[in-house]
Amino acid sequence: MTYDLLIQQGEVIDPSQSLRGIRDIAVHHGRIAAVGERLEGVSARETIDARGLLVTPGLIDLHVHVYSGHMPLGLDPDPLCPAGGVTTMLDAGSAGSSNFEGFRRDIIDRSATRILGLVNLCRVGLVAASLGELLDRRYADRAGVVETLRRHPDVAVGVKIRAGKHIIGEGEQGWWNFKEAVAAAREAGSWLMVHIGECPMTLPEMVEHLQPGDCITHCFKGGSTRVTDDAGRIHPELVAAAKAGVVFDIGHGYGSFNWEVAEQAIEQGFPPTTISTDLHTMNINGPVYDMPTTMSKFLMLGVPLDDVVRMSSTRPAEVLGRAGELGTLAVGSIADIAILERREGAFVFTDSYRRNRIGRELLVAAATVRSGRIVPGGGGLRMRRLPD
Repeated sequence: MTYDLLIQQGEVIDPSQSLRGIRDIAVHHGRIAAVGERLEGVSARETIDARGLLVTPGLIDLHVHVYSGHMPLGLDPDPLCPAGGVTTMLDAGSAGSSNFEGFRRDIIDRSATRILGLVNLCRVGLVAASLGELLDRRYADRAGVVETLRRHPDVAVGVKIRAGKHIIGEGEQGWWNFKEAVAAAREAGSWLMVHIGECPMTLPEMVEHLQPGDCITHCFKGGSTRVTDDAGRIHPELVAAAKAGVVFDIGHGYGSFNWEVAEQAIEQGFPPTTISTDLHTMNINGPVYDMPTTMSKFLMLGVPLDDVVRMSSTRPAEVLGRAGELGTLAVGSIADIAILERREGAFVFTDSYRRNRIGRELLVAAATVRSGRIVPGGGGLRMRRLPD
């Protein structure tokens, strides 16, 4: 049998199948064709020697901003793919009902990387985010969100609201905007991602309105709206919400990841559901860099490698309703594959509050396979910072 691609003798980690071990993986016609300890009597048009490397499902970044050229913080998505082992990206509300069609035409449909999008409650998305996109209630377009999700069901997968009081307003106005976003998700039969940060309501109050499948992003940020109380304890309402199926997503970003909150949460058995970057122009060159660097921070915090891979591939696929097709290396699934190098040493990692920690492992994207094709380029070492 001649396959299109053969990845040989890498350490395969596939949480979707509870699989970890040295394996060969054969790819044909864009799908995983065979997985075995050693595939005998086969050949391939292209071969990757993965000895000493990790082979995982293609990484899924559940929070990026890639409306490049239209939204001030937007990045070009395709270079992010080989640099980070990311094969699927979820744009977190860069566009709203008035410009989602343009986002699809100019970015989603022209990109090689698989891009899905959340529709912002604000009709113009984040084009004027610095002004507070929902301080004027006229920009909230609940009906438009529902219609956009109906018209683009293959790529528009959910609803987004940034719920800081400097964005949605305080008091009654803040609650009104938040409830409009919840209502849009319910009417569309979809789910809601809520950006938290100095919100006009507490997180325990917020989760009363969320249902399984809804998502709180920036879940380990500092400030006044935190998953922890003033004593550093996780709010019991959030523990209950997570058990019920509410997703808690990292969304690292430029100002939304705090070492102490992350440590307190993990120590109390409250890990994130998903790891994501919130990549945009202000953090692409630090402190975030890419998905493997963000994953490495959780290795430093003591999260086992298998769990880190699960939070970065299998679980995001489940959130997106793509389990079985994405986030897996099962035979028959789409051949999205990340090949990662696990480097050991001493590496500087920085949270969103510009505080450094030293980690002993750094994951780097060595190669990326998207829909069965090797993506040119790789991660390089721009994210490596060695302590003095």
